[in-house]
Amino acid sequence: PHILLIVADDLGWSDVSWNNPNVVMPNLHTLATTGVIFNQTYCQRLCTPSRTALLTGKFPYRLGMQRPIRHKKAHGLPLDEELLPQKLKKLGYATHMIGKWHLGCCKWEYTPTERGFDSFYGYHRGSQDYYTHMSDGGLDFWEGKTAISDQNGVYSTESFATRAENIISQHDPNTPLFLYLPLQPVHTPHQVPSSYLQTFSTIQDHNRKSILGMVAALDDAIKRVTDALQGKGLWNNTLTIFMSDNGGDYLDGQSNWPLRGAKGTVWEGGTRVPAFAHGNMLERTGYTYHGMMHGVDILPTLVSVAGGTEDAGLDGKNMWQSISTGAESPRTEFVYDIDSRQDRYGIRYVVKV
Repeated sequence: PHILLIVADDLGWSDVSWNNPNVVMPNLHTLATTGVIFNQTYCQRLCTPSRTALLTGKFPYRLGMQRPIRHKKAHGLPLDEELLPQKLKKLGYATHMIGKWHLGCCKWEYTPTERGFDSFYGYHRGSQDYYTHMSDGGLDFWEGKTAISDQNGVYSTESFATRAENIISQHDPNTPLFLYLPLQPVHTPHQVPSSYLQTFSTIQDHNRKSILGMVAALDDAIKRVTDALQGKGLWNNTLTIFMSDNGGDYLDGQSNWPLRGAKGTVWEGGTRVPAFAHGNMLERTGYTYHGMMHGVDILPTLVSVAGGTEDAGLDGKNMWQSISTGAESPRTEFVYDIDSRQDRYGIRYVVKV
C-alpha cells in the first residue's frame, strides 16, 4: 500500500477532538473514528529522540540521541543506521519528506536526501518562524540541499500542504508512495492566520486560542493531502498513521488533561500521545485499541505492511496484526529514557493480574 505518516509537533493528549470535544478538527476526527484510535501509544519526551525512534526502530539511548540537537551541535543520527525510508526504497517505494527533520544537519550526509528520501521540503532544526522560516537568526527552509526564500510570508502549514499536493499529482500510481509529513503545528512560536482564531473568539487565554487555531489549520492541511490522494486514485490503497512526537507543553497552551506532566517529562503527559491508523487494509475499524505501542514500533510495522521482513536488533515490534484485528499487543515494556547527563531514567512495564 501507499503509506502516509503524519507527525504533529507537541500536540497534547487533549488537543485532539476524540479526547476533547472542544477541539475543532473534523477531517482528522473522521479519519480517527473510522479507523483505529490508539489509546496507549507512547513516544519519547522530546523532539529529536522521538524522531530517532520513529525512523530507526531503536530506543534513542542506544544511539546517543536522548536530547534535542541544538543548532550549534555538530552531530546527528548515526550514519550507520538504516532508516525507514531507506528500507522502504529497497521495497520499491518512492520516498518523500515534507516538514521538520531535527536529526542533524552539520554535514549533508546527515540530511534527509542522504538518508533515503527522494525529496525533502522543510526545515532542519527544531523550530522556525511559521512565516519568515527563520531559525536562530538564519533562513532554515530547504528544497533538497537548496535554501529557498520564495516562501517568505507563506504560512508553513499551507506551504507544506501545497508541496504535498504537488508530490502526489506528479506521482506514478504504479509505484508505492511513502509520504512522511512531520508538520510544524503546534510547536512554538504561536502563529496562525487570523481567520482560524475567529472560531475561538470566546476563549480568553491567548496561548490556548492560538493552539486551537493551529490545530484547525493542521486539520485543513491534512484534508488537502487526503483530497489529493483521492483525486489521484491512491487513497483507497493508502495506510495513514497519525501521531504526535511527544506530549504538549502546558506552559505554551497545549493540554494533556487528565494526564500528569508535559513535554520534557517522562510522566504520561509527556510521553503518551494521541494517535490513530486509517486505511482499507485494516481488518477491523471504528474502534479504540488499548494495547501498548511505542514509536519504535512504527518502523517494523510499516516495513511489514510494505512486504518486508523484520530485522534483528530492533527495539520495535511489528504491531500490524494487533492494530489491524484488535489482537493483544506484543509489547509489554518500553524505555522512557536513560540519560546519565540529566540523571533521568525510566522504564514502563505492563503488569498483568
